[in-house]
This record gives sequence, structure tokens and C-alpha cells, in this order.
Amino acid sequence: MSSDNGSNTKFCENDPPLIGILGGMGTAAGIHFQNLFFQVCNANGIHGDQDYPEWLYFNASKAPDRTEALLGNGPSPEEYLVQRLQKMKAAGVDLVVAVCNTVHSFYTPVYGKVPIPWIDLQDETARKIVHDGYTSVSLMSTEGTLRSGLFRNAIASLQIDYHEPQPASEMQRMITNAIYHPGYGIKYTGAKVHPKALRMLQEVVDGFEVDAIIMGCTELSLAKSHLKSNAVLLDPMEIAAQACYDYCYGKR
Repeated sequence: MSSDNGSNTKFCENDPPLIGILGGMGTAAGIHFQNLFFQVCNANGIHGDQDYPEWLYFNASKAPDRTEALLGNGPSPEEYLVQRLQKMKAAGVDLVVAVCNTVHSFYTPVYGKVPIPWIDLQDETARKIVHDGYTSVSLMSTEGTLRSGLFRNAIASLQIDYHEPQPASEMQRMITNAIYHPGYGIKYTGAKVHPKALRMLQEVVDGFEVDAIIMGCTELSLAKSHLKSNAVLLDPMEIAAQACYDYCYGKR
């Protein structure tokens, strides 16, 4: 979990945090995350209405595109994020999960203005890699996340065999099109993943020879169940959903 000084905010079962889910980047991914969080709660024996944790969902769909901003092709989402998080803070949110990997590039300046800690998708993924003992890992992500080095930096100290596509490579072009293409990209087709996007992603997955593949864009989480691989497909959204549960019930 990210904070300004690297320390962890402490929560306990008697004083659980109000989770703020910052979604809308894209909308289908944000809704999917809520379902993942629900499933984690259910799998841990949470069933009755009053037993579930409270959370606040903000569909921040008007946020300028994070990759375009990082590539210098569009406005920064920083001020927009600050305004939305101020509303979440006013509503009593204690802990944020931002349902977008690339948006974590803007965490430090945003936290400086709205000091609510975030569950860090990259750090949580690195924690999972250590816990499960993977020794070779590849990344699939937006070009913005790739160029920002978010996962590369989180994994750097793990001393594992780490791979990611070159930004200008054909492999990265296929990932980008599967996410962004206006005709078949997941950001445009939503929860119903287009067969062409799936074919491209399956080709990318087939090109990796590693223990685990990080699905480092929240749109890729929507395609995960349709992909086949001998490698484990690591979904930061699933990992973050478990972290939310752990914080809510005093396990972290």
C-alpha cells in the first residue's frame, strides 16, 4: 500500500477502512473489479448483507487517457484525479484502489494533494510473485505503463528473470490494439471481448516462455478467462481485491 513515507496505515476488524474504488478507466474494468472483490468476500465466508464491507465506487470515466498523457500526446489526468479523490475523502474514504494500472504513474503528485493511501497494484503484484515463488515473469500492459516502468521498478529487487516487450515491437502493437483499437479494442467493446482482440492477446501469451504473465492493464483482466497458457496469468485486479479483503478484515 502506497503512502507518502512508505509506512502502512493500520486498520483492524473493529475499525475497518471505508474502501474507495476509483473506476471508470475503463468502466467495464471498474465494474469487473467490484465483482472480483465480491467474489473474494464470498470465498472467505461472507454471505449476509451486514457481513460485507462497505465501499464507495466512483466511476471516474472523464479522466484524460493516462497513456496519452505519459506519451506527451494529451493532457494530464492529475487535476481531475485530485478533484474526484477530494470528493471521496469528503465522503469518508480511508483507502483507495485505483482500477487502472497506468494511473499509478500519477500517484505521488495526487497523493501530495489528497493524502489517502492507495493499494498499489504493482507492489501487490510483486508481493504475490514472491509469495508464490515465480522465477520468470513477463508483462503485458499499455505502452504508458510499459514506458513508466511501474512493474519493472516494483519487481527490480526480486532478482527474478523479468521480461517485457519493447515499446515499438510488434508484440506491444498487438497488445495496444487489443486494448485501444476503436473497432475491436476492449476499451470500446467493454465486457464483451472481441474475437480479434482475443486472437491478438493469445498470440502474445503464446510468445512468452515464463512461469507467470502479468496482465498489467485492467482491460486485460476482462480477457483473462478466455486465454489459455501454461504460464500463470497474474491479474493485479484479483490481487488487489484480495488485498482489499485483507485490510477490511484485519489480516493486513
